[in-house]
Amino acid sequence: MAKKNANESKKNMKKEPLKDVKVEEQNNQENDKKEFIRLLKIILIVTVIFMVFYGVTLFVTNKSDEVLTERATNNKTVEKAEIQYDNIIIGTMLNYGGSYYVLIQGEDDSRLDEYSALIESIKENEDSLAIYQANLTDSFNKSYLGKEENYYVSDISEFKVKGTVLVKVVDGEIDTVLDNYDAIKNKLTELS
Repeated sequence: MAKKNANESKKNMKKEPLKDVKVEEQNNQENDKKEFIRLLKIILIVTVIFMVFYGVTLFVTNKSDEVLTERATNNKTVEKAEIQYDNIIIGTMLNYGGSYYVLIQGEDDSRLDEYSALIESIKENEDSLAIYQANLTDSFNKSYLGKEENYYVSDISEFKVKGTVLVKVVDGEIDTVLDNYDAIKNKLTELS
């Protein structure tokens, strides 16, 4: 009997390591399956997030296209952009050929509307000289604003005005400068 017990215990010993290997192998297979399922879940979640963002992007893009199309159809009259040739920069005022006038408008002049009305009537008259406007409040013209007095010179880099003036330019040279209300109004009235 002792031999029988010894044989049985040997059989049990042989079966136990095999069982452990099989159990371990099953555990590894189950872990592999779990890892594979986790990987599939992550891929699925990333794909769903991507699809949601893609859908939102398409929706927003199509919505903005619809709004632009709607605006275009609602605005039946499309205005063309026009380049403003009548307003100039003081630094370029001597660069135009022939004879013409330039009304340099001061910052606080209350008579600008009156001058503008006279300029419009001058423009209607085809025989009159061209008249341009330059505004001292324009950032490009601020350097020509004089602090205390007017300084009219043909060197445009040193030209300074402290208020509204009417300048007559002939062949790139300053011919006449009118710097008071009555003189400017009379000359504009005469030109119209």
